[in-house]
Amino acid sequence: MATYKDLAILVQKGALKAIQQSNSSTKQTLIKTGQDHVEKDVYDVYDPLVYERTHELKSSFVTEDEVNGISLDNIREDDGRDVATIVETGQGYQFPDEHGYGYGKPRPFMANTAEALKDGRLVEAVSKDVNRLGYKTIK
Repeated sequence: MATYKDLAILVQKGALKAIQQSNSSTKQTLIKTGQDHVEKDVYDVYDPLVYERTHELKSSFVTEDEVNGISLDNIREDDGRDVATIVETGQGYQFPDEHGYGYGKPRPFMANTAEALKDGRLVEAVSKDVNRLGYKTIK
């Protein structure tokens, strides 16, 4: 007879398998939410006068399968410089902010992504992935 602990392990393994599928709704939700926050928190804040945007920050999100789930990261680099961290923290900009255009100010798109995912969309995506594997979830 299966114990509660055995069932919990089975459910965890099934959920992990579901979200780690390459085309999982969970991964798509993470990336889409991150891209939305790059647009809102980074690009919409100001138009640069000193450089031209490549829009690579928005397209540089990656998910990684982890032992207990998945992670989201932004891997945008330029000439060895971690652009994603520079934008997130505001530390390490090349351009002076003499005119107050926003260079050097933190634009925490990753932190805002994490906060936005608390609204239920992530739970919904995980449920969708679990259901796709044949397990029924309830709300």
